[in-house]
Amino acid sequence: MSTPPNQDIPAARRQSSTAAPATPVVVQKQRGHWGKAFGILSLIAIAILCIWQRQSISQQTALQAQRLQKAIHPRDRSANAQATRLDANSSSQSLPVSATDRLSVTPSKGSPDHLLNHRRYAEADPTDLVPLDPSSQLKLQRPAQIAVSEMMAQARSEGVQLGVASAFRSVEDQTHLFFDVKAERGQNSKTRAEVSAPPGYSEHHTGYAVDFIDESEPNTNTEESFENTSAYQWLKQNAPAYSFEMSFPKAPNSLVSYEPWHWRYVGDQKSLELFYEEQTPAPSSTSQLAPTP
Repeated sequence: MSTPPNQDIPAARRQSSTAAPATPVVVQKQRGHWGKAFGILSLIAIAILCIWQRQSISQQTALQAQRLQKAIHPRDRSANAQATRLDANSSSQSLPVSATDRLSVTPSKGSPDHLLNHRRYAEADPTDLVPLDPSSQLKLQRPAQIAVSEMMAQARSEGVQLGVASAFRSVEDQTHLFFDVKAERGQNSKTRAEVSAPPGYSEHHTGYAVDFIDESEPNTNTEESFENTSAYQWLKQNAPAYSFEMSFPKAPNSLVSYEPWHWRYVGDQKSLELFYEEQTPAPSSTSQLAPTP
């Protein structure tokens, strides 16, 4: 009997005559490697794309924020420590004010001599200002700076921690202090003017005004309770000898709040004329206008 075709070949090695030829093992392995490599490269490309898009969005957001800030503030605010001393009662984060609420940080030439019970003062020439001490960012007119330095030294020699919280304040800083804090507290202009002068109407613009503090009792800074401190008692007894006077003492029917911490220098001709020169009186009164904080 004849042997059927392929019967002499072991079953494990037989192939169907219709089966497709087997793919070489090497080719299959190469295809597997290329597939994995392509997948990894795809993931890397997607990650890079996501990072690039995030950076692009961040840059666009920052640019928009810068444009908005410039629209609100015509000039960049000074980056110095005095910005944190502008108002010890206000929070460190103030609400922005619309551009229409603050048309300019510089009073115009036609600004009235008095506004909301405050007198107008020109901003001091920066070249006339000197630091309170070599390490301080607080500045004053030189005669006032000399007097304050001597006062602090004398007070400390007597065990009194007399310090200074604020000195010269620019019109721009006063703009922040008046408008931003007013908005933050929900105050109207008249109410705000009782404790802070409008920009262009503050004694601090002159470089002759100082806000004193008692460094041993920081909770009294720019508070009426400052009058209970050793620093205030020392000022009452000794400040006149250094040509300093309190700008806003307690007075009945005063239109400006009592500020026992706010003192001004009147020890030379320039400062004396500045604070006591005759002002154009209001139509209903012939009395001299009150000075400003």
